[in-house]
Amino acid sequence: MPTLLLLRHAKSSWPPGVPDPLRPLNERGRRDAPAAGRILAERSPIDLALVSPAARTGQTYDLVAEQLPARPPTRSDERIYEAGVGDLLEVIAETDDSVGRLLLVGHNSAIEMLAWHLCAPDGSAGYEEMVRKYPTAGLAEIDLPVPWHELPAAVAWPSGAPIGRLVSFVVCRGT
Repeated sequence: MPTLLLLRHAKSSWPPGVPDPLRPLNERGRRDAPAAGRILAERSPIDLALVSPAARTGQTYDLVAEQLPARPPTRSDERIYEAGVGDLLEVIAETDDSVGRLLLVGHNSAIEMLAWHLCAPDGSAGYEEMVRKYPTAGLAEIDLPVPWHELPAAVAWPSGAPIGRLVSFVVCRGT
């Protein structure tokens, strides 16, 4: 059963005159991203990371990866930046089925909407927190019953029923 890890980039700054794709992490983001890495380091290893090319997602991932026992293979994919749910499903579907745990580092609103769309309501505190707000450095772990290449058809965005099981949702905060 494949597992999808959805990480919204850590908190970024809004420097005047800096285009959106080049916005860096702010101080809080530089604290929170390593916290996400420490959480992920306690779990099963990540087989592949897909990362938006925006500066804030790359910086988030680099700080996360520094905390992991081993840096997983990583691909930057331009389609993740300014993606919709359908775009993310397309990117995920191209993942080789030998990948068991996939980390996707991206942006809202697509990360949040994808998590909502994949996860059936289960009444857990994690699910309730995730649907209430998916803040920066929010991390969802979702078990899926189908291989990556079958995910778009199984989900049938936008009208399909949720097929995944939320394993956990945590908002990663550093000190």
